[in-house]
Amino acid sequence: MRYLGLILALLAPAPAFALSCMAPSVEHSYASYAAAEETYVVIHGRLTLDMSKLPRGVVNNRMPPEQTNVKGHIGGLMLTEAGFTQPFEQDLTLEVSCLGRWCGMVQNGEDVLAFVRKDAQGYALAVNPCGRAVFSAPKRSMLKRAKQCMKRNDCTAF
Repeated sequence: MRYLGLILALLAPAPAFALSCMAPSVEHSYASYAAAEETYVVIHGRLTLDMSKLPRGVVNNRMPPEQTNVKGHIGGLMLTEAGFTQPFEQDLTLEVSCLGRWCGMVQNGEDVLAFVRKDAQGYALAVNPCGRAVFSAPKRSMLKRAKQCMKRNDCTAF
């Protein structure tokens, strides 16, 4: 009987260890940030940061912190009704969050399309494992969709 219990225990469903995220899209991000109470700006530019400050996921069987703030800088163009036309250079705080063992990730020096929050403390960019606020190496079509969302003041028509 002991063996039967062991076999049944081994065959029991294991807990899900994979992170399941809805695929991020520029349209969904634009719509949700446009509806937010906070103020957001959409930036196409280069993100710089100290990679050594990012959380690394599970290390020595220890889970990462839920959020790590990392200083960074973004330089590029802000989205206006005319497109990505207004120069934008700002220091910002990357709010890197982790869900279990998975942490948001960005790379130093990469080209991004970012939804950056502006508040009394300055600028902040949420970086989480499921994406949404930052798109790495954005394609022209993504930039075009963001511009169309701004022109229409609505992203639900896509």
